[in-house]
Amino acid sequence: MSMEERLINLERHFQILIQLAGNVNGRMDALTDAQANSEARIAALADAQIRTEEALARLADAQASNEGSIATLTRLANDMDVRLAAVEGRTGQP
Repeated sequence: MSMEERLINLERHFQILIQLAGNVNGRMDALTDAQANSEARIAALADAQIRTEEALARLADAQASNEGSIATLTRLANDMDVRLAAVEGRTGQP
């Protein structure tokens, strides 16, 4: 192989390497974009999880408050039943 053929062969391979490097750069850019997109989506999911946990905490507080209100209403209803029974007993009404 002559020196000129070797030089032509070297230039051809160098051009292939340049193309491959360009392909790698394009793929790295795509991966960087995909990584940024994934990080943004994960951050959004984390924020949604925090909001969900806060809403569940508020719901648990409301449930506890409702349970207290139901207990109060039950006690008042029982008291009313006792008073009504006392009134019915005094008046002789069934």
